[in-house]
Amino acid sequence: MSDVFEKRRRRAEQLQKDWPFAADLLRLYRGIADSQRRFFNHPPSVYPEGEGFTEAFMADLGFLIECVAAEGPGPLAEEARRWKSNVAETWWEEHGRPHQPDGLCSPCPSPLYHFLEAVGSAAHRMRARIDSTQELPSRDPSGSCPFCERAPAVGVLREDKSADTVRRSLICSLCSHEWDFPRVMCPGCKEEKPEKLPRYTAQEIPWMRVEACDSCGKYLKSVDLTLNWEAEPVVDELASTPLDVIAREHGYTKIAPNLAGI
Repeated sequence: MSDVFEKRRRRAEQLQKDWPFAADLLRLYRGIADSQRRFFNHPPSVYPEGEGFTEAFMADLGFLIECVAAEGPGPLAEEARRWKSNVAETWWEEHGRPHQPDGLCSPCPSPLYHFLEAVGSAAHRMRARIDSTQELPSRDPSGSCPFCERAPAVGVLREDKSADTVRRSLICSLCSHEWDFPRVMCPGCKEEKPEKLPRYTAQEIPWMRVEACDSCGKYLKSVDLTLNWEAEPVVDELASTPLDVIAREHGYTKIAPNLAGI
């Protein structure tokens, strides 16, 4: 299962060459994918529940911090560099003994804290889903993940040869679980009237589209794999920022932000 992170990393590397407008974001995402693989591959016992950080956790966290400091957007990178300086003066001088640096455990977490939490939590929750033996509930179409009840990050369109049609599924913004969902329905409010569900595209990304809803004012981006089978939904969604601009210009807000906060 951890191969999914390598697949996403390769796709980010390819798009970094093809989409100059998203090169910085994709360079950061390559580091995120590497970090998430590390988080995912450790057993849950490695990570703390309560006070104190284990050495393995701090090593993986340090790897991600290095990535953000080197490739992150300005304010986030600056905060990561300050965090590194704090760690150098405290945790590393203690020869790797667990320590909670300022900024990660404060009552008012910083933007860096939220970013790190989002990256790590997504990998941990994916691991929990894979390790879980629970049977996911069979219920009416839901706009939230059947496993962790989070909102979807992206929609996917695939050819269904058995029914000679194209089916739609949604991918969870936290655990990456994918579940079937009606093609003409808003995941946010379950609106089904086609006239209330406009679609928007960008010429440079023909296999992607904005799926908006005039009833709740939300939107979700979808990847059409029948038009580009090489697309990786999570990565293509992250990098297709022209579609986010289009959606915002029309007054819509995203159902759930991606790892970049977009």
